[in-house]
Amino acid sequence: MTEEIEYSATFYAMAEFLRSLGITVNTNTKARGHQGFYLKNRIDISSNIDYKRKIEVLIHEFTHYIHARIEPDIHKNHGTLEKLFPNSDIKKIQDELLQVTRFVDTNRGYKILTKKREDICNEIKQLDKSIKELHPDFKRSYPYPAFDKIIKKSDVKYLLKYDRVIVKTTFLGKTREYSIKNIDEDFPGLSTEIRNYIKIKSCQRALKRISSRLNRLNSYYSRPSELFARFVEGLFIDTNKISEIAPYTYLVFCKELADNKYLELADFINNFFKCYI
Repeated sequence: MTEEIEYSATFYAMAEFLRSLGITVNTNTKARGHQGFYLKNRIDISSNIDYKRKIEVLIHEFTHYIHARIEPDIHKNHGTLEKLFPNSDIKKIQDELLQVTRFVDTNRGYKILTKKREDICNEIKQLDKSIKELHPDFKRSYPYPAFDKIIKKSDVKYLLKYDRVIVKTTFLGKTREYSIKNIDEDFPGLSTEIRNYIKIKSCQRALKRISSRLNRLNSYYSRPSELFARFVEGLFIDTNKISEIAPYTYLVFCKELADNKYLELADFINNFFKCYI
């Protein structure tokens, strides 16, 4: 309880510091469905997160504000590392910042997707192995005529492309609902190998969806604006750890900070970070 009170006091002190710079800070908001949101001269912080997380999000969004002061077009092009870290090894900095992002990131959704992808890959391997015990020539990446010939004569054929379908009979007008989850119960007359073959197709569709979502997230995390914001956020969370993960970037950042490259961020860090930079 005492720790939460301390976090609360720090958060509101940070918010007041930002307001003294002329920034609008809203602390009782849904932040457009995000934990935090920055646009122009306004920062929204979600009321649905604890104060420790509020602090981290506020730091993150304030860093976007500073970055926008340095590069006014970041909302269009997401900024550049060259502008943030001039006269330095940008490739090395990018690599280090990606490592920092993996340490700092608190997006459970990304971790859940990664774990789900791993589980599905393992499931595909097990299903593939069970099929090959009786059909050693089976290759999951190619059509398998021996199975397809049987599948096309049954309603199970719809599950080759969809995980859930409603099939209407031509003459009686009745409907049947099938799903990949109930394939064993709905089609007990089919061999286990055929059912597993269709399960593999479902898993492959799921992998494609997950990969697409992860690619979008990776693209988002690789933006210079996000890399920089998570770096500064990480300095608050654990300065020593960040300096170990990104030693070169840390040194360049400290030099630019001392030269007032990052404007009011220097005063912000000196006032609220428990570190020496």
